[in-house]
Amino acid sequence: MKTQASLYGAALALSTAVLSTAAIAQDKRFLAPGYPSKPIRVMTTVTAGGGLDIITRGVSAKLGEGLAFPVIVDNVSGANGVIAVNTAINAAPDGHTILSGGGSMPINTVFKKFDADLRTALAPVAQMSSQPYLFFVPVNSPVNNVKELIAYAKKNPGKLNYGSSGVGSVIHMGMELFEYMAGVDMVHVAYKGNGAANIDLAAGRLDLLAGSISGLQLVRQGKAKIIGAATLQRMPDYPDVPTVAAEPGMAGYELSNTYALYVPARTPVAIINGLNRAVAQALNDPELRKKMLADASTPATPRPAEDLKKILSSEIDRWEAVVKKANIKLEE
Repeated sequence: MKTQASLYGAALALSTAVLSTAAIAQDKRFLAPGYPSKPIRVMTTVTAGGGLDIITRGVSAKLGEGLAFPVIVDNVSGANGVIAVNTAINAAPDGHTILSGGGSMPINTVFKKFDADLRTALAPVAQMSSQPYLFFVPVNSPVNNVKELIAYAKKNPGKLNYGSSGVGSVIHMGMELFEYMAGVDMVHVAYKGNGAANIDLAAGRLDLLAGSISGLQLVRQGKAKIIGAATLQRMPDYPDVPTVAAEPGMAGYELSNTYALYVPARTPVAIINGLNRAVAQALNDPELRKKMLADASTPATPRPAEDLKKILSSEIDRWEAVVKKANIKLEE
């Protein structure tokens, strides 16, 4: 059996071979002088094959084009991203360890899952994409819209169940907020990934699932239907889908997932800003944008790393207020 070290070495050798023949598409003048000086490790908080993994690999591949050292994606899943985040927090602040994470990071900060507060422990580098969420129910569900969902849930407390990608995930917390605002009681079913949740939804074993637009394949197959969008305005591509926020008592309800890159907080500003500009250039690549859109992700609009730091802080503040107001407690 190969050891983790030997597998990492094999991946390093393969990445080096691929990069030796890659076209130099990136403008490396963005990067700080002397950086990188060794292979760059990009850790994801999820297993291979999911949305964050696909987008991270696409962005990392573009970043690695033309560099003297490879950019290697490392799936460090487990504990809803806690292992990967703590590894990044304690890594050397030299830009050679980058974290790729989603919207559960601010939530887990609120519940003190990490070794330190992300507001001071990590520095955002660049946002890669965002995914809005839609509410899906089985095709034979008695509810056809959010208003009917709330009414049915009120008449049948504790009867409806909903799925998520794990305890403390964006979907879990978003549904906790939904229950609080709607005044309903539903049962949370935690999955290790959206694949199994989609299977159970299609089979009618799951009553409700908040998922990305990629869940539309179930709708096209006649196995599910959309009852609402967790956005503040109707989605331009799906104007007939009403928003959850339009229902009485649900004003301001919004649920989406954001994928971004981070480095340890003490990383030199020159490295952070250089990577920020390099990611912005990568996101202009037509093939990468096509891949993101196919995965129901919207490529991010470039913005300075300093702006992202303010956004991260505001997201943590937002979830702190939600958890306190709704008295949400996580049960592992």
